[in-house]
Amino acid sequence: MERLGRIGLSIAVLIFACVATTWAKDRVAVMDFDNKAQYGGWRVGHGASDILTTELAKTGRFSVMERGKLASIMKEQDLGASGRFDPSTAARIGKIIGVEYIITGAVTEYGQSASGGGGGGVHVGKKGYHASVDVRMVNATTGEIVFADSASASKSSVDVRVFGFGGGEKFNEKKASAVMRAAIQEIAAKITSKPLTSTGKPAAASGPVLVADVDGNTISLNMGTNAGLKVGQQVTISRKGKVIKDPQTGKVLKIKYKKIGTIKLTEVEEAYSEGTVVSGAGFQVGDVMK
Repeated sequence: MERLGRIGLSIAVLIFACVATTWAKDRVAVMDFDNKAQYGGWRVGHGASDILTTELAKTGRFSVMERGKLASIMKEQDLGASGRFDPSTAARIGKIIGVEYIITGAVTEYGQSASGGGGGGVHVGKKGYHASVDVRMVNATTGEIVFADSASASKSSVDVRVFGFGGGEKFNEKKASAVMRAAIQEIAAKITSKPLTSTGKPAAASGPVLVADVDGNTISLNMGTNAGLKVGQQVTISRKGKVIKDPQTGKVLKIKYKKIGTIKLTEVEEAYSEGTVVSGAGFQVGDVMK
């Protein structure tokens, strides 16, 4: 009986240790990658983020948000799923989805190349598959970039054709995907092997960017470079509308916004920016940049 008691205690301690380890893991969300390559469209970016999610989960270092759950929350909160957001918005998004780090990325190279030559009816060709990714990891509390790096991978195959017969290889999606996975495995290894130290400046701004003044065709905003704004950038101005709440808990389920128009920024300071109206009318102080 005493032995059974010791075994039970050991099992309880082991379970507690496992739970504590899980609690200690950093919570991470991987956004859809932006595809800047010539081929593949949005599917390549979506696939790249899926692969990175899997690879990070396999390391055991992070608690990675399941992709389906992430997409559901982003849709519910009317947030874009793409990685093309400024680090200054990470704190707001991180709080909503409940993670400590947000990973964004871009596929910068994805595709196939061909080379070769020959004579006498014999042609020897070489097909190459290439993939490159750029990744940033943002602290969802401070908006600070804590990791930024890139990785690439290539794979080639040889085909031989005699008088036009045999050996020809068209685009092989399986080989291209394998190369993409190799590049992302490299970036996942870099993320898990390096301490999460700063590689960029923290985003000082917090909260939404609001219209601070309207003077004819000139619109002033209450934030500038501290929110990642730049001269020449076009931003959409919207107005907060109907707020939908849970009738039982009072929790805000969704806020509807009405687009007022677009402005082009002509002057950007650290905590102030100014722009001219490109489209729309009826701008008011308190309208929000979306």
